Amino acid sequence: MNRKTKIIATLGPASESAETISAMVAAGMDVARLNFSHGTHESHRRLAGLVRAAAQEHDRAVAVLQDIQGPRIRVGVFPGGSVEVSAGSMVTLVDGDGEGSAERVPVQHLGSVALSVGDRILMSDGLVTMVVRTVSGGEVMAEVVDAGTIADHKGVAFPGAAIGLPAVTAKDRDDLEFGLELGVDLVAASFVTSGDDIRMVREIVGDVPIIAKIERADAYTNLPDILAEANGAMVARGDLGVELGFEPLPRAQKEIIARTNAAGAISITATEMLESMTTAQRPTRAEVTDVANAVLDGSDAVMLSAETAVGKYPVRTIKVMADICHEAEMSPGYPAPAATGSVGGDTPFPRAIAHAVADTAGSLDLETVVAFTESGSTARLVSRYRPNSRIVAFTPSERTYNRLAIVWGVTPMMFPRLGSTDEMIAAAERILLDRGIVQPGEWVAMAAGIPPNRQASTNLLKLHVIGSDPTGIPEGLV
Repeated sequence: MNRKTKIIATLGPASESAETISAMVAAGMDVARLNFSHGTHESHRRLAGLVRAAAQEHDRAVAVLQDIQGPRIRVGVFPGGSVEVSAGSMVTLVDGDGEGSAERVPVQHLGSVALSVGDRILMSDGLVTMVVRTVSGGEVMAEVVDAGTIADHKGVAFPGAAIGLPAVTAKDRDDLEFGLELGVDLVAASFVTSGDDIRMVREIVGDVPIIAKIERADAYTNLPDILAEANGAMVARGDLGVELGFEPLPRAQKEIIARTNAAGAISITATEMLESMTTAQRPTRAEVTDVANAVLDGSDAVMLSAETAVGKYPVRTIKVMADICHEAEMSPGYPAPAATGSVGGDTPFPRAIAHAVADTAGSLDLETVVAFTESGSTARLVSRYRPNSRIVAFTPSERTYNRLAIVWGVTPMMFPRLGSTDEMIAAAERILLDRGIVQPGEWVAMAAGIPPNRQASTNLLKLHVIGSDPTGIPEGLV
């Protein structure tokens, strides 16, 4: 199955064994998400090690995504783990994370939120709605409009209110530094609102690709500014739906994906994609349609959260998502051509080569495109132009190999450093033939740089017939 849309799966209690993670990789997991809102550094270290081992076992590139908590505001704890609040009741919100009750709810960093009378406060993923009635002495009196259950440590949203918290908390900084030590391939930055927030993360992680989670109304408004700094954007539909309201969410999803793709960045659609499979063996028809529409919208990747972290059927859920993605990709007109901007500081010449490769592959109906790449930029650029061909990215860099696992349509493969373009083509041909990706006499389009093994040097487009190159390469070299 040459599935182009990538699958991100969150690891958790339901998917923490070596056997389950291996099965998830075999089922189609391309990216393993480590949620740093939960767990310890040692538990994440163990999971990352299991992912690396499973990827090696199945000879597949699997990226490790570190998702930091960010400045999320949560309630404290309650006797029994939760409380019920009824419509019309008055609740006092106090700053802190201690124990509360249905009448007095502790909220972390409440003093950092600029609240006014009439502002809305949303809890339990927007199911519980309150309206501010008074603000006095550090306490907020709010009336419950929509009743419901508030559980321990649930998130709180304040639509439209200014929040005076840094984009990178002390916990985030500690986690990011640990992630660098661990060698994570990607970082997801939570609750960002501007390009400045991304720059704060960048100061810590350096060249590690950053995915901006679009989950606040301000982030949606400031998307162009964020995309100028980030390597990708995630449509985090849970919190974004709470902030924007549910009705505008489908339009916002399409707009975020389109703008992200146009910027040449990675687009991810997330939250409740196959939520019913947390407990059921089959998805609902609405969920199938939701995943398919995210694919047709142009997502580079789709993400599973609770389904694989705490669900009963993590492996089956990945298989189902892979099948839905593959079926959606067979739709007429898919993939839609994507305009592209700069990717990771690329220059116009490599961009022109990548465009020519994708255009030529489409004109000649080629099944395979080959990109020789040191940093991954050539493969990412070709992917941006959405060729219908499989994109095989040969790289000598293990870091690039793993990072390309999230990129639409790209099959990364490790490749030796060779001294000439002829040797590279001959070696690539042998690998493609051995894996059954191409057949003798088949045409492929190749993008490379002359001389080899240099970053940002893509300057060659070659149309190559498999089996036609007389250049030999010693047995055992690859």
